[in-house]
Parts: sequence; C-alpha cells; structure tokens
Amino acid sequence: APAAAAPATPRWPDGRVNLGSTPDQKGFWEIRPGLGGTPRAADIPLQPWARALATYRTSRTDLHPPLVRCKPGGGPAFFNAPGFEIVDVPEERRIYILNIAGAHSWRVIYTDGRPHPSGDDLRPSYFGHSVGRWDGDALVVDTVGFNEKQWLVGVYPTTERLHLTERFTRPDLRTLSYEATIDDPGAYTAPWSLKWTIAATSKSQWIPGGEVFEYICQGE
Repeated sequence: APAAAAPATPRWPDGRVNLGSTPDQKGFWEIRPGLGGTPRAADIPLQPWARALATYRTSRTDLHPPLVRCKPGGGPAFFNAPGFEIVDVPEERRIYILNIAGAHSWRVIYTDGRPHPSGDDLRPSYFGHSVGRWDGDALVVDTVGFNEKQWLVGVYPTTERLHLTERFTRPDLRTLSYEATIDDPGAYTAPWSLKWTIAATSKSQWIPGGEVFEYICQGE
C-alpha cells in the first residue's frame, strides 16, 4: 500500500505558516542528540586565534560549554535536547521559542518591522536582538548584539561582531528545517552555514499532543 501522505503544514486563517502548535494540533519539537548539520572542522573558515581556541576547548575534558552550566545558548546552541516549542502570537507580532532545557530560556523574535537597536541601545547578550520576516513560507530571522560568552556552535568561538541569519521552514506538520549562517569577521575569514531537519524519519521528532515539561538545571 502507498505510504500515507504527511499531515499538511498548519496555517493561520490568512494562509501564513504556523511553526508551532494550533488549537487542534498541539505539540512540540523533541530533540535527540545528534542533530548534525555542522560542516567538518577543516571546512570552517576560522581565523588562526579562533582555531587555536577551538583546539584548546576540544583538548580539555574538564571544560564544558556554558549551556552545561545552565547559561543560555544563542542561535544554533538553543536547539538542544530534550526539545523546544515555537509559539506564534500574531496579535503581538512576535514569535517566542521556548527551550525546555538549560536555563529555562526563551527567545523573542520581533516580526513588527522594527529595526535593530543601534549604538549604546544594543546591549550584547546571550541571545542578541532578533527580528523576523516571512519569505514566502520561510521565516527568516536576523540577529545581532551577541556577547562573547556562549558557544554558539560546538567549540567554535564568536565575537560581538557576529551577525546571525536563520531560516525556518515547515513543509508539513512533522517536518521542520533549519539553516543558520554565521557571519563574524572577528573570528572567521568568511561566512559559513549549518543546517538540519527534524522529520518523521529522524531521531528528533514532532511530538503530537505533547507539551513542554519542567526541567531542572543545576549548574556548577
């Protein structure tokens, strides 16, 4: 028998894609270790000082990412086990991404057309300042204003010059694709990208009917 068609992508009444739950289709995105999608270390265009720091971090067995110490993880580091939920609030023109693990963190993506703060108003933080726009069915998120404390991708360092672009697509109910481009002239010689997909056949899954649960993080 032919395989059953995947449930359709949830949409708002105006036709726009909903990346999270709807009243009749609740759920969250469960993450299992090993999302992958990161280029080989040799292919990441690290500046010499950044490569030396990444090598040092890799060599230490007693050095852990800030996320392990219950600090927030920005950008790609936010999407870690056991999972996350996306909450689209059209009346606020904001999208929230809630992380189950780590520091009980949430990201705010402004979709009201506002610009990034500038000058002293842009205060560096773990998550930076994120604005989003829709490119067809894809949510494109532009983020600046990161601090240098988090490990955004694995052991690779970033600086306050980091400009992160993320792209989210949901071709059906159970599939979420993510792509991130890291543009940081303070640490890299060129922009580079990573991507992963949560699908019906992957270890990570959309959990229909599931709800995010309490997670206690005890840091060092």
